[in-house]
Amino acid sequence: MFRLIHSVREIHELSDRLIEIVLPEGRGEDISELLHDFTLLHIWQDVLAENLARIKILVSEKDTEPILDVLDGYLATLPGAVAMLMPVDATVPRTAAGDIPAEKAHQGDRSEKGPLRHVTRHELYDDISRNTGISFNYAAMVVLSAVVAAIGLVRNDMAIIIGAMVLAPLLVPNVALALANTLGDTELAVKALKTAGAGMGLALGIGILIGAVVKADPAIPAVASRTDVGWSDLVLAFTAGSAGVLAFTGGAHLSLIGVMVAVALMPPLVTSGILFGSGCGSMGFGALELAVANIICVNLAGILTFRIQGIRPATWWETAKARKSTIKALWIWMTLLAVLMLIILQK
Repeated sequence: MFRLIHSVREIHELSDRLIEIVLPEGRGEDISELLHDFTLLHIWQDVLAENLARIKILVSEKDTEPILDVLDGYLATLPGAVAMLMPVDATVPRTAAGDIPAEKAHQGDRSEKGPLRHVTRHELYDDISRNTGISFNYAAMVVLSAVVAAIGLVRNDMAIIIGAMVLAPLLVPNVALALANTLGDTELAVKALKTAGAGMGLALGIGILIGAVVKADPAIPAVASRTDVGWSDLVLAFTAGSAGVLAFTGGAHLSLIGVMVAVALMPPLVTSGILFGSGCGSMGFGALELAVANIICVNLAGILTFRIQGIRPATWWETAKARKSTIKALWIWMTLLAVLMLIILQK
């Protein structure tokens, strides 16, 4: 049976989270003391086998990230200890107003979440990192998306091209790279670069192969419109990249469908390959410029939006490292963007 240690209700508009902790028996009481400054909606404890205890804590969304940061430092010193985070779809009875003293309602208000952010740094990192990596499924998605885009381009069929945009296998690796640069996570950055590079190379290769076979007409409107980079393309890629990050941090993954269509990383890349394969090198480089412009703007917008959203490491030394990484990445992307803008001005 669970033993109720403590119960507190508060007025909360955001969703709750359930944190389940497994740690050595006898350390359970430490958790209540450790999290004394936070508003814990409920906390239960029971005993497991092998001298382990389990604690379940119901917390509000705004307190989840700082609580996990505190637990991370404490549990790292205990062998076999682990904390797991789970969403809570609903609780009954519903929280009522006035059930918590005013002075208690302000405790635990340490969260530095930015506006519109409804997921913790831990959830965001796990979600993006888990979906970044070279795998059979990823390669298959890139190939399928590239083939769909190529068919739509050759047939000048916008509906088919939009279908390739929605698949969007290249979006997550670029968002992962932006997150890695924001957090100063070298391992994730390398993983994201490898994933994005492999996907782009594969898509470009598919385009070249199809172009060599069909010898596409460069005058096809769907192809010709993607061979020149304009100012509106840069603005679109930047705003769409920012919207994509907001969709991740806000937990609104359905909004990503619109972002995928707006960013459109795959069509210009495949267009470039088709033109190279068809022997139209100069126009192929124009399409490649558009693809690179989209990638630059998505990463630049991603880093800035993550920073505005308050995404940063938990400790001061990690924060210092992340700040250096962010500044370095911003300089690199802004330099590349400046070079691209000079190319646009010279046309």
